Amino acid sequence: MLTYMEVHLYFTLPVIGMLFFILRPFHSKQDTLKYQFLTLIAVSTASVWDNYIVYHKAWSYCPTCVVAVIGYVPLEEYMFFVIQTLMTVSFANLVMRWHLPTFSIGVNVPIYQSLLVKFVPIFGFLTVAYKAWYAAVPGKSLFYGGCILWYVCPVLALLWYGAGEYMLRRPLGVLTSIIVPTVYLCWVDQFAIRAGTWDISLQTSTGKMVVPNLPIEECLFFTMINVILVFATCAIDRAQAIVHLYKSQSIHRPKEERPFLQQMSDLLWAFCLPDQMLDSAVLKDVAVSWEILRNSSKSFYTASAVFASHDRLDLGILYGFCRATDDLCDDETIPVEKRKHQLKVTHQFVKELFSQKTNTPVIDWDFYTAQLPSSCISAFKTFTRLRHILQVDAIEELLDGYKWDLERRPIETQEDLYRYSACVASSVGEMCTRILLHNNTNTTSDGHTSDKWVLERAREMGLVLQLTNIARDIVTDSQELGRCYLPTDWLLKDEDKLIAKGKARQIGEPRLLDLSKRLIQDAERIMGTANKGIDRLPMNCQGGVRAACNVYAAIGNQIKQSSQAYETRAHLKSYGRSKVVLASVYNVYNNSYKKKVRQGKIRSFFVE
Repeated sequence: MLTYMEVHLYFTLPVIGMLFFILRPFHSKQDTLKYQFLTLIAVSTASVWDNYIVYHKAWSYCPTCVVAVIGYVPLEEYMFFVIQTLMTVSFANLVMRWHLPTFSIGVNVPIYQSLLVKFVPIFGFLTVAYKAWYAAVPGKSLFYGGCILWYVCPVLALLWYGAGEYMLRRPLGVLTSIIVPTVYLCWVDQFAIRAGTWDISLQTSTGKMVVPNLPIEECLFFTMINVILVFATCAIDRAQAIVHLYKSQSIHRPKEERPFLQQMSDLLWAFCLPDQMLDSAVLKDVAVSWEILRNSSKSFYTASAVFASHDRLDLGILYGFCRATDDLCDDETIPVEKRKHQLKVTHQFVKELFSQKTNTPVIDWDFYTAQLPSSCISAFKTFTRLRHILQVDAIEELLDGYKWDLERRPIETQEDLYRYSACVASSVGEMCTRILLHNNTNTTSDGHTSDKWVLERAREMGLVLQLTNIARDIVTDSQELGRCYLPTDWLLKDEDKLIAKGKARQIGEPRLLDLSKRLIQDAERIMGTANKGIDRLPMNCQGGVRAACNVYAAIGNQIKQSSQAYETRAHLKSYGRSKVVLASVYNVYNNSYKKKVRQGKIRSFFVE
């Protein structure tokens, strides 16, 4: 005989443990709110419903197979309400977290189409609920099935109103999130019925079986409850995305966590709001920034998926701004003087944005549209939402790095190298870290992280990345940019001229290796303190940052191990990169990877 508690110990709790282990590096406060709210709703509503159907003998349990009974229902059944909720919601999170909810919101859908898609299914759900209510007569064969349908269909109608169109844009993820937990729980249910743990009454059910020992009503129950849970997960994802995009930009918003009731009020507002009432220009600008990321840096676009959706969106917006401004200064088809003018206009934009004290900045976009390429305007507009997170000093520091390159100022000493790297990499590391700290308040690993200390470590990490990048790209920078980022006082006579003329190879392979290894050794020395900052980041951010750093550390190790020829652009193959990322996300990486990182010139921290 299999007890009900053994069903949990053998079949349900291990699955939840596995799912939570997999999701642990990605868990955010948005997930916590989702689990807490849906568990509360599930327990409070299912308890009443289940007591009602057990009272009317729709199903029964073996008295010796349960620990205790509360009302008419075993204690283990109340546990099951929590377990199924956590199992299905966590699996849905795992399946659907890889795509940003923001881009499944359809503001440009015609209103008549939206009304049709929204209210026809709602009418269908309510009609089924009405008929099921009258069919669910105690003691009759349709009682159990009818009770399931009148219980779930009104909830499905409500959830379809808030997320129906959103889910239709993500059909594969929604169906997978429903089908897999349903099949598994049906199998567990079939096993438990066969073992005699509980039984379904033939008097209040049709007696039809999906497979032996699995009544159709039981299959319907698990299917419909999982449909509710996945619909609710999608509804919360959509609401959280809307709140983050449209209600999180006030520069006066305190960093402390908002009260729970305020969060729920915001989510209710977003849940009720039709897509068409949202400002389509905001979503369009975000989509443009994200397209810049997708096209310009496939590695960062892929790596960003390990961050929570709020972090991922804001980091993508920062990337779009960095990339757009980089292109202003990097486009060799445009005369230098015009690029310098565009950089000056960008400085003016930043100064204007951060000097205003109002919640909504007032920007003369017509002026900037006339001065800058159209590709920049969307990135600039979207970037305004980060002004309550970032500090103007770091942005101006980044722009100074662009100016350094535009003026083709030489890097004469190691001090110059550090100063330049601080402009183009440390500044971006600081800005990324400010986003992560701001979006994940009160989720740090030790509960008392000093933001200032973490930001200093982030700036050091940016320096590590830049040094590694320069070490990797000596030949590439020479051939493509005609630039030498090595300190000239490190070089022998005429070596700097050869590099500037695109002839870096002529200084010799051993010399190239010596110079690159010198940079790597410098980066590893700084990495010793920089790496400590990762452990003080919010828990759900550590894996992503650690993965990025360790990927570039592995590239640095590859350079160090070179003994014959200097590789034009050292990189990890897909398998090696995936291995390092996976090990880093779960913090089980080898110590040899615990060293350092890399990335691009002005493309520094994460702009390739």
